[in-house]
Amino acid sequence: MLAVRSVCLQHVLTSSRVSLLSCQTLSLSSLSPGPDQARRRIVEKIIRVDHAGEMCASYIYQGQMAILKNSKSAPLIQEMWDHERAHLKKFEELLVTYQVRPTVLIPVWRLAGF
Repeated sequence: MLAVRSVCLQHVLTSSRVSLLSCQTLSLSSLSPGPDQARRRIVEKIIRVDHAGEMCASYIYQGQMAILKNSKSAPLIQEMWDHERAHLKKFEELLVTYQVRPTVLIPVWRLAGF
């Protein structure tokens, strides 16, 4: 589940390696430029990759609905697509909030997803 006021990340930089944590809430001030540039770069990568994944998932469901809109699977596909669109909206907000540029591969994901 995506937090509305904070981003819950599974990866944070710990010393010289990336380790898994159950959840770490990061404030905007903890991601500001400063001595922790490596951590910021990791967070940027995580947001960028998650945004790309949500975008691609949304396009996949869009393609499924185009083909299966009249099938008995359509309501379930629509429900899952609605969830992915909500996730995508949140990650688009995070791109702006944390000033992260989206992946340059968006045109590829649009084509491949649909």
